[in-house]
Amino acid sequence: MGKNSKEIFGYHGKILKIDLLKRKISEEPINVNYSQDFLGGAGYACRSLIEELTIDTSPLSPKNILMVMTGPFCLSGIPGSGRFVVCSKSPYTGLWGESNCGGNFGAEIKKAGYDGIFISGKSDTPIFLNIENQKANFHDADSLWSLSTKETSRVLKERFNSSKVLTIGQAGENLVKFSSINAEGKTAGRTGMGAVMGSKFLKAILIRGENHKIRIAEPTSFRESLKKTLKYILNQQRTEILRAYGTSAGVMTAHSLGDLPIKYWTLGKWNKNSVYNISGEKLNEKLMKSISCYNCPIGCTRAIELDKNGDKIVSEGPEYETIAGFGSLILNDDIESIKLANFLCNEFGLDTISTSSVIGLLFRLYNEDYINSEDIDGLNLEWGNSDAMLELIKKIAYRKGIGKLLAEGSEKVISHFGLDKNLSATINNLEVPYHDIRSCYGMALTYAFSPRGPCHTSADGYKVLRKTNKIDFTEIGVEKVDVHSNSEKLVKSSIKLQDYRAIYSSIILCVFTNPPPKYVLDLYNSMMGLSLSLNQFMKIGERIFNLKRLFNNKMGLTNKNDRIPKILLSPTENGTIKGKTPNFKKLKKYYYKFRNWDPNTGVPNNKKLKDLGLENLLDLKK
Repeated sequence: MGKNSKEIFGYHGKILKIDLLKRKISEEPINVNYSQDFLGGAGYACRSLIEELTIDTSPLSPKNILMVMTGPFCLSGIPGSGRFVVCSKSPYTGLWGESNCGGNFGAEIKKAGYDGIFISGKSDTPIFLNIENQKANFHDADSLWSLSTKETSRVLKERFNSSKVLTIGQAGENLVKFSSINAEGKTAGRTGMGAVMGSKFLKAILIRGENHKIRIAEPTSFRESLKKTLKYILNQQRTEILRAYGTSAGVMTAHSLGDLPIKYWTLGKWNKNSVYNISGEKLNEKLMKSISCYNCPIGCTRAIELDKNGDKIVSEGPEYETIAGFGSLILNDDIESIKLANFLCNEFGLDTISTSSVIGLLFRLYNEDYINSEDIDGLNLEWGNSDAMLELIKKIAYRKGIGKLLAEGSEKVISHFGLDKNLSATINNLEVPYHDIRSCYGMALTYAFSPRGPCHTSADGYKVLRKTNKIDFTEIGVEKVDVHSNSEKLVKSSIKLQDYRAIYSSIILCVFTNPPPKYVLDLYNSMMGLSLSLNQFMKIGERIFNLKRLFNNKMGLTNKNDRIPKILLSPTENGTIKGKTPNFKKLKKYYYKFRNWDPNTGVPNNKKLKDLGLENLLDLKK
């Protein structure tokens, strides 16, 4: 908090508590110890929820809790700090649920005088919550139920003027296990947070801030650090690329590195024309403008034109993950259909990664004769059939026909048809994102050990670890490595990167900014009036990462959960990753050793827990 424990810096010092069952609204002070030891965002949320939830807590029951949290950097002027995170027990994995989101909603929470929102219970009928002038009120949402995210936002903004809106779509209402939460075009996509919100009959949250400001302990020093950080970000070539193309800039590079998923992970190479047809360069042919999140100088979001039923509309363009999932994964090189798939997922409130992956699995099963058209509502799923892809998105959102099964996820599909689990690219029920571990072996560790399930942002080694990449985190022990090695050096660097990104998800920062870690530390120290070293700062990240591991251990996760699907360990016969596959058994052994986790249980050992101050949380029987 600061040198004087009574002073609060970076935070407003209060959480808005919402009990939907009792229709009760209250405020509670933030826990100073939590904010010091775990920062804000996901770290603070996990420390709060680990004592509230148990292995017996059904994620879609009133007993589950949904937390919407900002970080201490939010509203400070730091580039990329306007994000927020939504956390809960995931209905998709039964483990730690976390989804990070950009836009303006996070900053509006802070402007309203709060650090986060704590939501418990369940309403008897659909409602929405309006927060304004430091007052919160419940409103009937019957007329909004069944509306899309965009239409819900439009109706509510017309009624409440300048409020920012967080809402679910039809997928969240229908409890699709990988449904998302939408913040006016930006999405908290992964781990089914939309289903949690839908299970509570909470259609939307509106909030309008009053320009409450946070306090900075050392303003002069902070301004100097901020100026230096902004200059660094603006001078990076990657900033120019993201501004010009967004994350879609990575499509052709990913293909050249063998990082792009092709034909449901079975190929390492696609034809060049098809790759170009789904690239950022192709997408930019109908670019309208770039869009920035709150206080961000990059502006990586694309506003593009698309054709919907003959009408030309402007919408947010697809990100890299969406392009890969609805494109190369099913051999679809029609960029217009990918744009429309992205639009539909945002409208319905669907995670584009899990949605495209479960559809991709169905394409594979169909083309390899595990299933036929009679099993899937008569659809023809020949590779590249974009019309069928779009039809399946709608079926999933409304749980119609085969969509009812797909809405439960890939592993349920495999189980339903009595097939081998190794056919699907999932870990702990969550579909892996679209960076191939055979292109960077460090991603095998990222996917296997990420607290929320396979997650490319929990340690983006596919770019940071490469010797050709200019992001430099060597000062915190993240070294450039041979990304096709099974070395101790690769494992150590991957662990350090996980710990550092745990800071990012809690402080909160966008992973596209990437100033030197010392710059981030200087900002934090001057904001809080502290003098932490880089080692002490990294210890916070390590504590947060291990805390999330303990949460998962409490929910039943063991060492047996730490696996990589067989399909990603099978070498391809073409492309730059031809014949390459990580020795996961060896990497896992190193990982447990350097993490100080018990290899027989998957739980951090007592020495490590004591070192991190987590020993009191080892009772997993609560």
